[in-house]
Amino acid sequence: MIMKYVRYIAAAFLLSASTLMGVAQTAKSAYFLDGAYHNYLLNPAMNAERGFFTILGGNFSLATNGNVGISNFIYPYGEDKLTTFMSGTVNQNEFLGNLPKAVRLSTDIDMTLLAGGFRMLGGYTTMGLTLSSHVSTNIPRGLFEFAKKGFQQSSYSFSDLNLRTMNYLAFTVGHSREVIDGLRVGMNAKFLMGLAYANVHIDKLNVELSENRWMVESHAAAQAALFAEARLTANESGTVDNVELPILEEASFKPAASGFAVDLGAVYDMNDLVEGLSVSASVVDMGLLNWRYMMKASTRETKVEFDGFTEIDPNDFEGSVEDELNQLGKDAEKMLELYSDGVSKSSTGLGATMYLGAEYCMPFYKPLSAALLYGKRFGQFGGWNDFRAYVNVAPLNWVEASANLGFSTFGTSFGWMLNIHPVGFNFFIGSDYMITRVTPQFIPVNNMNGHVTLGINFPIGERR
Repeated sequence: MIMKYVRYIAAAFLLSASTLMGVAQTAKSAYFLDGAYHNYLLNPAMNAERGFFTILGGNFSLATNGNVGISNFIYPYGEDKLTTFMSGTVNQNEFLGNLPKAVRLSTDIDMTLLAGGFRMLGGYTTMGLTLSSHVSTNIPRGLFEFAKKGFQQSSYSFSDLNLRTMNYLAFTVGHSREVIDGLRVGMNAKFLMGLAYANVHIDKLNVELSENRWMVESHAAAQAALFAEARLTANESGTVDNVELPILEEASFKPAASGFAVDLGAVYDMNDLVEGLSVSASVVDMGLLNWRYMMKASTRETKVEFDGFTEIDPNDFEGSVEDELNQLGKDAEKMLELYSDGVSKSSTGLGATMYLGAEYCMPFYKPLSAALLYGKRFGQFGGWNDFRAYVNVAPLNWVEASANLGFSTFGTSFGWMLNIHPVGFNFFIGSDYMITRVTPQFIPVNNMNGHVTLGINFPIGERR
């Protein structure tokens, strides 16, 4: 039911920290490790120490990022009880003072279904099938101010609320080789199949107090694409209330989208200038997905009457925190009455990411190195900057580890990676963002920065 989806979207605008679940590539903590077989996803010029193959579980990565945490929205109440920020027991200055100007949250999921790397064609060739999912939100603090303060102000105005998700499969074919002494270049070609896409953007939201009710003037647009040529249906008032999915025979199934992307990278060994120094650069995910049947809806340029968000009194409320969130969602839904604008073809970018790296091997102990990595993801709503300083060590030729300190759009983080790669198998585990405190439901408390990556691969051939 589309209205259920709209309700969940509205609730996500109000409390995304508790609901988010999407393109992670592979762990940045593994960027400088020779035994990491999936680094070609970060820089296609990188080649592993051996060939390899994997079937399911070779490279799984789940990352959440945000500049807020669950503690910004859920507060203790009484003995062993919790309540939301809408409770009358929560001080509004304390709540709003702890929020950034814009609340940003995202989640990336990346799982390799099938992959292999081989020394052939005068270089190193890779192939892989990957499932990727991405969710991101951008929420201005003014929305929370509106929800919390209510009638205490006569007007509110804010914009740029956004919720976006994109899900697709990518079949990657890559090749790298040394073109001149010390310089290695590489390229990945990605053939894409879109699975699902949704984007809700509120570019204007003005609220004025009129007697005992709010007058809300808003403009919002929504886009969504699924398989099977889905269509929007409307109720008697003309607002969207459902999605109709035609029942198709298996033989007639068509993907929601198709597309193509390219990764480019280079690694330069600068031993002739500074012994032990190497530099690298790459840009990945330069491409588009072409959605064949994009449903579109938007609000009308009119003012609607709305009686404001319901302040929750935990003494009178007999439900749980989940019930409180449902109430918030129902209140927010009244502000988003969408009307169908039909369907059309549409294209979306993946959100290109750039990496710049430098590594210096210590002259007194070559297995020890220090490194720097800068990453930048481009995109209006999912973009970020990330700078990391590394210490890498390989005490044995089949064991290596990395530790790094990161400074990013989402704050400071600590990352690490352990990679064990003897002759018969390769196992790695690590994190770009260590979580220090979680709820019983494993939701990060102080911020949404969390990450876990792990996998098992099977090496083939001799070490280079």
